[in-house]
Amino acid sequence: MRAIIPCMAILVMASLTLAASAQDETVHKGVYYGPETGTEYQKERCQLDIYLPGDQSDKFPVLIYFHGGGIVGGSRGGPNLTKQGVCLVAPSYRLSPKAQCPDYLNDAADAVAWTFKNIEKYGGDPDRIFIGGMSAGSYLAAMIAMDKSWLEKRDIDVDRIAGLLPISGHMITHFTVRKERGISASTGLSDEFAPLYHVRKTPFPIFIQCGDNDYPSRQEENKLFVSMMIKYAKQPESDIIYKEYPGTHGTFGKDKQKQEDFAHFILEKSGIEER
Repeated sequence: MRAIIPCMAILVMASLTLAASAQDETVHKGVYYGPETGTEYQKERCQLDIYLPGDQSDKFPVLIYFHGGGIVGGSRGGPNLTKQGVCLVAPSYRLSPKAQCPDYLNDAADAVAWTFKNIEKYGGDPDRIFIGGMSAGSYLAAMIAMDKSWLEKRDIDVDRIAGLLPISGHMITHFTVRKERGISASTGLSDEFAPLYHVRKTPFPIFIQCGDNDYPSRQEENKLFVSMMIKYAKQPESDIIYKEYPGTHGTFGKDKQKQEDFAHFILEKSGIEER
């Protein structure tokens, strides 16, 4: 009996753990989203984690969130809103210098396409998918959302997304893309690898966030993006918001109001009452 009792205790504890996990959230780690013929490096980096809300009675909205790190580092993760009923899809992607532009943009497009085609199997709503990210991740999100060709090649209309949430991302050509070409970071470039190059009226709303002590050029290029969207693309001002919060590029994300506004945008556009 001495050998049986500990085993029984372990089984009871395990069942309690599983029950708590099912009630709070379910996590699927390391789901491969890349091509079947992917290289070893793609198989290593082209993975995503899925955080599912505990209450899965109805199809839930989804946030695809790309991590920052200058396209040279960083690890996947993002704002966890599962308690508010939102699924988080957090991809990683290939990094420079081992990867070169447009490898990581192709990865971002593959991750979004995978989500559109597969998230319903997990209980997600493909008609309520938001795309966002921080810094370099924000750049990837904005590029995929503004330049429709990335998703069109994968038989997805990116205009189906419910919203775009760039957080202090480059709207010009990313400095790592410029570096790969031997172009100085001080050289402002806006070519086909810049969200600014693809300004167009979008059917989805856009919410841009920066720090009030962020990189000045980062603030300016995001403000320029907003003004060009309104003036030239005729985007309704109510559908594109730029807001600053206390802090630097690396700290403003911890601001409580910033976090609340980010969540409110997703919940409001999803038709979810805040909890």
